[in-house]
Amino acid sequence: MKYLICFATFVLSASNLTAQTVKLKKEIVFVNDAPTFSFSKKGMGNELYVYKLNTQEELVSMVVDNNKTESKVDDSKEIIFTKQKTTIASKNFRSRGYEFLIALLIEEKVIDLKGEINADNLIRFKAKYDERNINHTMMR
Repeated sequence: MKYLICFATFVLSASNLTAQTVKLKKEIVFVNDAPTFSFSKKGMGNELYVYKLNTQEELVSMVVDNNKTESKVDDSKEIIFTKQKTTIASKNFRSRGYEFLIALLIEEKVIDLKGEINADNLIRFKAKYDERNINHTMMR
């Protein structure tokens, strides 16, 4: 009986530690199959704008920066928080999909499921991922 209780506790706690599942369908962002945000794609799919659900209040935009070259090797993605006047650019994100980036922002607690942005976590996220941050590039 002890083993059954321990196993059940482990399974329940492990299921709470899994990452968020993010899917983009019909201009709605689903997090763990629940509609959470709305979005629009522009620029032939190279720009994604995420809004609070059923509003036009922009939370974040994500843009592919191709550096005006044909080569994808030097491309990066920019995550732009317009209201907070913060831009994060990283080549590490170039091969990552928009779903991954939204899940990462939720996991890092930059944005919550209600669409609120945590300024302190945004500063930490920028320090961690922005390649234009001098301290970030020196730590590599």
